[in-house]
Amino acid sequence: MLLIRTTLFFVCALSLLAQSDNTQSDTAVPAEDYGGPAILSRGEVPGAPSTSPIAFRPYVGLSAIYDDGLVPVSVNSGGHIPAVDLFGVELALGLYGYHTWKHTTLALDYKGNFRHYAANSAYDGTDQFLSLILTHQPSKRLTFTLRNTAGTYSRDYFLTSTLGILDSGYPQTPENDIYDNRVIFLTTGGDMIYRMTPRLSFDIGGEGYLVRRESTALYGLSGYDAHGDVQYRLRRHTTIGLDYRFTYFQYTKGFGTSDIHSVGINYSTQLTHRLQFSARIGGARVESLSLEQVALAPAIAALLGVSVGVQAAYQLHYVPDVTARLTESLRHSQFSLMFNDSVNPGNGVYLTSKMESVGGSYSYTGVRHWNFGVDANYTKLAALTQTLGAYASYGAGGGFTRDLKKGLHAVLRLDARRFEVASNIFLRTDFRAMLGLTFSPGDVPLALW
Repeated sequence: MLLIRTTLFFVCALSLLAQSDNTQSDTAVPAEDYGGPAILSRGEVPGAPSTSPIAFRPYVGLSAIYDDGLVPVSVNSGGHIPAVDLFGVELALGLYGYHTWKHTTLALDYKGNFRHYAANSAYDGTDQFLSLILTHQPSKRLTFTLRNTAGTYSRDYFLTSTLGILDSGYPQTPENDIYDNRVIFLTTGGDMIYRMTPRLSFDIGGEGYLVRRESTALYGLSGYDAHGDVQYRLRRHTTIGLDYRFTYFQYTKGFGTSDIHSVGINYSTQLTHRLQFSARIGGARVESLSLEQVALAPAIAALLGVSVGVQAAYQLHYVPDVTARLTESLRHSQFSLMFNDSVNPGNGVYLTSKMESVGGSYSYTGVRHWNFGVDANYTKLAALTQTLGAYASYGAGGGFTRDLKKGLHAVLRLDARRFEVASNIFLRTDFRAMLGLTFSPGDVPLALW
């Protein structure tokens, strides 16, 4: 019944919001003041919505799916972690776009799905993701930004922002999950930017976040951060600056916290009208409290009848905190390349970790009736508070949408990922294939990636 009501709601929304999709033209709205290239420490995204005052695009679709490599948080009778492959159907719902007023911009990206597998309904479920960013400029000197991201999923293939309105490296959204397990997450934060002069600006802000996992064998997370920076625009298209960030992690299911102090130098430049490069180079001081096993003295072991004990352990690490991003937004294409070497809260198995990652994506709508998209990524986690081997994952995917007239689109998507834990102690390769039809009003090809 819930599925039927949700479907009917979105079908009604499609007809109402169709009038808001002004073909997403590339005619820029004149800006009162160019804000300069996007700055990483502020979570800014290159090519922010600037095409038309209203450009919301809804969609609803039904697809056949194949998932290979589903891994539950359990073991089989032989003591091994099982892997399952299943065929099923998936209903997808979504709404993405932005609305621009004179001093305010609202960017929204919602996507959700409902899955049913033919052979094993125990894996049926839903994934939901919502990103909402509100920017308000009450005066030429002052700008407020509010960010909210929330969702729940058991498979994190869908955790990408359709329009790129969310800087994936800025909020502490979960990623790199090893198991297919229900995850609930919420991130909320805000920034205030004050422009003292046309060249000099200051930012203060903070955010809070939580992650909860359904399995009692996996760690959840609560945390917050406070940050500030000063930026100076050397030229119209080049900005340099300095920032500081304090981050706190606390984990469920046990004793474990981390305090992280990070300082970085920022550099942002607009190389061409559509090409931007941003980098943050810095370092972080990571203080962690955790539990560790220690051998007891022979006299104490004889008295207690055990040979090991548990005690609180303090650890201190100094690690790089480096991020770089290259983005190009053309009339019919979008390209992005991202590198990150920083501290990460982990994935439910790994706690506070040093993370190295690189990823790229490309989307093209220059062929009439078609949209093509590809992406690839690599991530490596090295635990700072646990004696675990390194975790590495590799992923790649691609797909297209084909306009079939009157708002109907054919959709095909293929993805593959490989995980390696602790020097090949656990290997996992999973695939996903999706083929279906999606309805979305609009005069340009539907862009789902």
